[in-house]
Amino acid sequence: MMQNPPRRHHYIPEFYQRKWIGEDKQVERYERINGAVIRRRVFPSAAGFQEDLYRHPRAEMDEWDAQALEWAIFKKIDDAGASALEALISDQAALRDNVVRSNWAVFLRTMLMRTPYQMTGVLASLEQIWRNTDISQKYASMRKPGMPETATEFLEMLNPDEAKESAFRMFADAIGSDRTTRHIMKLPWKIFDCSTADHGLLLSDHPVVLVPLETNDGHIAMPLSPTKLLIAAANDRIKAIADSLQPKLTVRIMNKLVVQRAQHCVIARNKAQDFFINKHFGTNPIPPFLSPKALERSAFAPKTAISSQ
Repeated sequence: MMQNPPRRHHYIPEFYQRKWIGEDKQVERYERINGAVIRRRVFPSAAGFQEDLYRHPRAEMDEWDAQALEWAIFKKIDDAGASALEALISDQAALRDNVVRSNWAVFLRTMLMRTPYQMTGVLASLEQIWRNTDISQKYASMRKPGMPETATEFLEMLNPDEAKESAFRMFADAIGSDRTTRHIMKLPWKIFDCSTADHGLLLSDHPVVLVPLETNDGHIAMPLSPTKLLIAAANDRIKAIADSLQPKLTVRIMNKLVVQRAQHCVIARNKAQDFFINKHFGTNPIPPFLSPKALERSAFAPKTAISSQ
């Protein structure tokens, strides 16, 4: 075991980025810094990460325990995702392998929540849920004279960071298989070869284009590499649209959505799409997967991935 726990937490895992490396084993990393989009050629280890992103919010605790979300949970998900990605790209039969599908579906779902932008929104929502949980009757039955009036005040008296820590625990518990993951697994999956397109598919911190699965046009699109695109859809109309598109148009549509929704980082194999990335970087961000505002409404409906042009 390493002497110290890993502090460089990748929200775009290195194994995923490696599909975009050139002969020099590096990628083009685009980041927005002080309003400007900055490009630099780097190794995947130096792209799509933030130090201590998944660290427990409590300052005083064993560092291995504090970093457990990264090394004990995300590492296992990413290792399984790496094997699934290799299988999906190299063997069409993998599309019917339940282990491969499950591992990739779990990884896919984490990509909706693990960026700094998403983490901020999700943790704020979970903290709000914690504060809104009604345990007033139970607290009233145990309250003694001199104790705070509300259960929330009492718990925060014992630990001022209780709300943040509870939100973090709920987030950690939510990572992994759930109803959304199982729904994704049940959809028909298809991998499209886009190798004849003028440009390659791009990667960003928001690579998953998700149209609510409970809607008639619900579907998912996600780049697997610069030339491979995964689409999961049950609707025959959506599948027909996907089948009818030429690779050049498919890549243009997908790249625009992936780059427009980026908040932190875009990954490319080379500089060929430099102007395109600078033009569209972060121009149409998607609300956090679970945000305080999202809690106030039943659902939100982003643009259709493969039918919007």
